[in-house]
Amino acid sequence: MMKNKMFTRVLGMTCALIMAVTAIVPVCAKESGDQANSFRYENGQAAVQASIFADVYPNAWKKIAGKYRSSNGSIIQGAIARGIDVSHNQGVIDWKKVKADGVDFAIIRCGYGANQREQDDRQWLDNVLECEKYGIPYGAYLYSYADTVAKAKSEAAHVLRLVRGHKITYPIYYDLEDNYILSHTNAKQRQKIIQTFTSIIKKAGYSVGVFAPKSWFEKELPEASFNQCEKWVAHWSTKCTYQGSYQMWQATNRGTVNGINGAVDINFLMLPAAKITVKAAKKKVKVFWNQKGNGIKVQVFCSTKKNKGYKKIATVNSMKGKAVIKKKLKSKKKYYFKIRTLKSVNGRIYYSDYSKSKKIKG
Repeated sequence: MMKNKMFTRVLGMTCALIMAVTAIVPVCAKESGDQANSFRYENGQAAVQASIFADVYPNAWKKIAGKYRSSNGSIIQGAIARGIDVSHNQGVIDWKKVKADGVDFAIIRCGYGANQREQDDRQWLDNVLECEKYGIPYGAYLYSYADTVAKAKSEAAHVLRLVRGHKITYPIYYDLEDNYILSHTNAKQRQKIIQTFTSIIKKAGYSVGVFAPKSWFEKELPEASFNQCEKWVAHWSTKCTYQGSYQMWQATNRGTVNGINGAVDINFLMLPAAKITVKAAKKKVKVFWNQKGNGIKVQVFCSTKKNKGYKKIATVNSMKGKAVIKKKLKSKKKYYFKIRTLKSVNGRIYYSDYSKSKKIKG
């Protein structure tokens, strides 16, 4: 009898805990109909993140004391702005409340697949007009099914038809996540598809990028595809562990934002501190860095003291990978160099943290 009572009590406590967690954790943001074949689903069901209980942290994915926090409360290194991506699946959004909740930008789905009006996202125009009304910077994305260059051209035309005449300030992203693409193309074909789409968008005067899950960037998409476009990496975890360079991170599909019913994807614009390498000659110094990206610049600073007195001596396009400083070094004198990156988005300049300083001797 005592065992039965104890079992009943434990069972009741377990059920209460499950109900409490269910009440706190939002349902996963999803895309109906056209994304059931993507990484977002497993065996037809919405994928569950490993950090499901961590999202109970009250300030998950928000800015606290000037720093963005992950789902476990840790600081997201390199995050400079927080945004959302939305489609018709979020329904009618109260964008005034969204802005008041500290959302810096939005990436809005314009549609999916080829240039057919029935494949336009039905909330695209309303979302765009509301963002423009409330001054929320936004970009666009199109969910791709392209397995040929011809289809990539049609998908590019699809996007350009919908963005024409609007005040888009963030990139247009090519959403590559459907498993159909992997099963019907090889790496070389995928590279041609990406380059076809991105070159058309870039030629039309827009910034362009590619969205894909982390595993695709690591294994399925050739690095040469991204010479002229940005990377938006989906990795639902407490931090992004992708080792390549990237400009945006989709951190979770279970975010909550005022003005949106249910869950929404949370994204961070990333500008991490770059790593610096310095090589010296008699009359010049070569400064190298690892952080490259379209629209990103690198500032070079120099001082004769490690912890103070730094002066900016150069600003260089990050894509060059190095700066050559014509500076005559005094014999046996110590010089310290450090760098930081900057990026202008919608008229606002964002700065990364400074790199660690590097010492050389004249």
